[in-house]
Amino acid sequence: MSDDAKMPLPGSLQEIVGSLLFASETPLTAAELREAIRAVEPEAGENADVMEVYRTCTTREVDAALKGLDKALDVAGCGFRLVCSGGAYRIQTAPSCGRYVRALLKLDRPSRLGRASLETLAIIAYRQPITKSEVEEIRGVDVSGNIKTLMDLQLIRLVGKSELPGHPFLYGTTPLFLEHFGLASLQQLNELDPTLQRSNPKEKAASYKKPVSQEPLPLEELQANEDAKPSEEPQESQSSEKSPEADEPPTPRDSQPSLYVEDAEEEEEGLDEEDEEELDEEEDEFDEEDDEDEFDEEDEDDDEEEDEDDEEK
Repeated sequence: MSDDAKMPLPGSLQEIVGSLLFASETPLTAAELREAIRAVEPEAGENADVMEVYRTCTTREVDAALKGLDKALDVAGCGFRLVCSGGAYRIQTAPSCGRYVRALLKLDRPSRLGRASLETLAIIAYRQPITKSEVEEIRGVDVSGNIKTLMDLQLIRLVGKSELPGHPFLYGTTPLFLEHFGLASLQQLNELDPTLQRSNPKEKAASYKKPVSQEPLPLEELQANEDAKPSEEPQESQSSEKSPEADEPPTPRDSQPSLYVEDAEEEEEGLDEEDEEELDEEEDEFDEEDDEDEFDEEDEDDDEEEDEDDEEK
């Protein structure tokens, strides 16, 4: 090849991103793609300006290129697709072509997890971090064999130790779990079934921490508190010596004397009027009784006179 031969430049940033994902053996994040692109120095010549544009690409431009590549692969229908797993991207064959790929590579049908292992994996995925005893409490059976199987398949891992008595191990899922089930992140577990929601990882981790105990006060602070107690006692005695009248709230009559005086006067006037009316009624009753007595006496006199006349006759 002569020295005058020139390497063609890619037509777009999307083309560069696609070639990097195709050549990589492991999934790449947007930041790793950007670093690989920026690592190429512009060559002197007419293409220096174009290469400088690619070299100064931003993370937003790389994300746009990934979205464009995903749409282009779907439209082309070429048996590939762009997959995001755990924030990393890779190009893989379409699931519909899996049987042909296995036949070419002479691979056996992949083994599937049993029902017990799947239930254990689901509990760990939705409740992580979680201890083995909590999984057994939910399932109601021993899960030692299931956890060993999932650990061997690298679907779960140890994420720490609890601070509770016994310091049991805490289990969680691995990036291979997301890749195996085609999940971009654990947040997609909530979208699979609305009735199943992941527990809050921060709150769950805080529940395994040892409660903070209050430290005893040093001797100097205790002595200072004891010295301060006698000074508070006189104040309490002074407050206790106060008359109860001072503590009692003012009565409504004290707070508004003028109004209640007028009301009292009106009440007294009303009582006087009522008393006068009662006295008048009593006098009228007495007068009526006297009149009746007089009429009775006159009747008796008339009767006596009639009797006397009858005797004379």
